[in-house]
Amino acid sequence: MKASSSLVTGGYGLIGSELANTLKGNVAILTRSNKNQSRVTRVSVKTVIKNLLDIKECDVEGYDTIYHCASTVDNYNVLTDPFVDVETNLKGTITLLEACKNLPVKPKIIYLSSFFVYGNEYSRTKKPINEESKTDPLASYPATKLCAESIIKLYSRLYKIPYIICRLTNVYGEKEDYTNPKKGALNYLIMKMIKGEPIAIYKGGNFLRDYIYVTDVVSAINFLVRKGVTNDTYLIGYGNPILFKSLIDYIYEITGKKSKIAEVEPPEFHKIVGTTDFVADTSKINSLGWTPKINYKNGIKRIVKTYNRSQLI
Repeated sequence: MKASSSLVTGGYGLIGSELANTLKGNVAILTRSNKNQSRVTRVSVKTVIKNLLDIKECDVEGYDTIYHCASTVDNYNVLTDPFVDVETNLKGTITLLEACKNLPVKPKIIYLSSFFVYGNEYSRTKKPINEESKTDPLASYPATKLCAESIIKLYSRLYKIPYIICRLTNVYGEKEDYTNPKKGALNYLIMKMIKGEPIAIYKGGNFLRDYIYVTDVVSAINFLVRKGVTNDTYLIGYGNPILFKSLIDYIYEITGKKSKIAEVEPPEFHKIVGTTDFVADTSKINSLGWTPKINYKNGIKRIVKTYNRSQLI
């Protein structure tokens, strides 16, 4: 029996690297650089250093599944270079699909999208968000992610390329960069609190989020692929809303109550593009038999343990 073969774009990212470490069969990574190479611990992974915009048919031929993780990661590009999100999330995705469209056997595209495509729909309706909820992205990052979803569906209809779209809630894990408050803000705050440094929390943390640990995200994606799900969209999250303040209170406790915590008003840009509250209804994937395993306390404990260890090195 032929071993499965998978390509992971953005394979040194938080989610892409976890996928590469857990996938069965032959695994290749497409990446722009060797940054965060250490996240991939699997020895047998093939690495192709190439910009997604330069990908050709020969780069994707022979793969059963392409996990399309390459993406911009926050809302701030519109302030510095408004074309970055379009180049990466839209043009990059179209380039990938163009490379796949004439293959005799089309790979299944697993596209990682974001809960940000819903904007503030939960705050408007007070109804938990599911796959059928209205989308209303508030910034160029989620707008291009949502547009990429539509482009994938178009290519599926035109060229019979199978896909699964996974809209992820807030993903976190111990391998996330803790130096960047724009991406992985929770990890950034955890490290500051481990160091006993003061932190400032927007609105005192009085907003709802759905945090899901990266291993649970990968578990859900692998579950959908094994199930043979095709041409459908799934919201992947922990499924239980939590006040951000509760996360901070827990981190404060287990890091020794050393940091001073201040409440601040978000800057105007954040008020314009930011999601206020988000509550996920994950019953669609749950009904297939998948449930997450890592609650926020266990996830935070893992991160604190890893970061404490890094402070001793």
